[in-house]
Amino acid sequence: MILQYLLEELPLIKVVGDTNVKINKIEYDSKKIILGDVFVAIKGFEDDGNKYIDEAIKNGAVSIVLGADETFENSNVSLVYVENIRVALSILSSRYYDYPSKKLKLIGVTGTKGKTTTAYMIRDILLASGKKTGMIGTICITYADVVIDSERTSPESLELHKLFKDMVDKGIEYVVMEVSSHALELNRVYGLKYIISVFTNLSEEHLDFHNDMDSYLTAKAKLFAISDFALINGDDIYSSKLIKMISCKTAKFGLDNEVNLTATDIRVNSSYTEFKMYINKMLETVRVNIPGRFTAYNTLAAIGVTSMLGCQMDSILPALALLKVPGRSEVIDIDKTFTVIVDYAHNPSSFEAILTSTKKHAKGRIICVFGCGGNRDKFKRSVMGEISGRYSNFTVITNDNPRNEKPTDIINMVEEGIKKTNGLYKVIEDRKEAIKFAMKIAWKNDIVLILGKGHETYQIFSGKKTYFDDREIAREIAKEMPDKNIELNQ
Repeated sequence: MILQYLLEELPLIKVVGDTNVKINKIEYDSKKIILGDVFVAIKGFEDDGNKYIDEAIKNGAVSIVLGADETFENSNVSLVYVENIRVALSILSSRYYDYPSKKLKLIGVTGTKGKTTTAYMIRDILLASGKKTGMIGTICITYADVVIDSERTSPESLELHKLFKDMVDKGIEYVVMEVSSHALELNRVYGLKYIISVFTNLSEEHLDFHNDMDSYLTAKAKLFAISDFALINGDDIYSSKLIKMISCKTAKFGLDNEVNLTATDIRVNSSYTEFKMYINKMLETVRVNIPGRFTAYNTLAAIGVTSMLGCQMDSILPALALLKVPGRSEVIDIDKTFTVIVDYAHNPSSFEAILTSTKKHAKGRIICVFGCGGNRDKFKRSVMGEISGRYSNFTVITNDNPRNEKPTDIINMVEEGIKKTNGLYKVIEDRKEAIKFAMKIAWKNDIVLILGKGHETYQIFSGKKTYFDDREIAREIAKEMPDKNIELNQ
């Protein structure tokens, strides 16, 4: 490919040097540059690609794409100056891979909670209906025979278009995508078009990035500016405001307000959620093996999307009944008289949702094991401690991913919250020991909730990542336990 052809759709500030040169590929990581590559110098939050231009040239870059306010002098390479470096990366990536997104039907899911479960539901229903479907999300990227662990909810645009190209080559027709507010704000999905997108809900999270809830909502709304149709949770307090912000066609789902799609006779126990709903003038019974009232919302969204895409209930119902989502209200097979559930809940709203839902159907006590991540919204730590103290019968405070913070500092903030309640608790910093303690004090019909990490298979201490899977740990501990457990001496 010739550089001039690659640049033809790019809004340019100026170009210095020869554009009639053959280029190999695009990279924004200087270490991946080889002879003939184009290096896009992204200025990020933690690092600045402009610092690595010399390294990129040394490794063989023939062209550098820079922001308009950057300066660099080198007569041996072409310098391309653009207004928005991330928008430029999206445009260049799409053109380089021959516009693969235009050959796919994209379905977006955004919101604070429920994105992953809803995406899995939509993906499984489409597959059950015979539609060749891929999925890009928090847990993994899957399509055809490919499974890739995700590093972030929404990949950078370069990786995204490369994935789309491979999906097209493998015959994929539909792609279900979790779309994060970071991806929308940072133009990772710039230039894409979604046939339908879902808004699950909005609650306080990522305010270290968005500053306030209005900015957070504005970021989410960007998805619907590039969507043909919006399916919105009509019970969410931000739904009315969101609808006023967007111009595409909309429909609403929910349980409490006037909506287009709703559920009745909701039953929840420690193993599943079941409800009835009218669709196409037929009363259907829906069952999903994920306990929680919130499951009804995710399910309604998935049924709404897939029905619009022509899926029939004889495919939808079995797909939902067989659904398994790693680390999302995942009931762990331990063969004990008590239940262990692992969930990704890691912010106050998701925390309260799973605890209140569990409390409604729990026949025994709720024993909650959790910690809070480091280098993230500090305000939520005491709030989550207070929530656990209010709804759990016993809390075990432990480590999550401390990252570069002192674990004791994080735990102290959680303690500040739980001390506002009369909740019983114990601090055990070692997460494995914390889970072991919680399971050993559990009795018949108790529910042990292990929250915060869900599908994650690691812990991060001082930048070092070590293998750790809550689900595996729980199973290992269960095998070592006797058939009966002592009761907690309160």
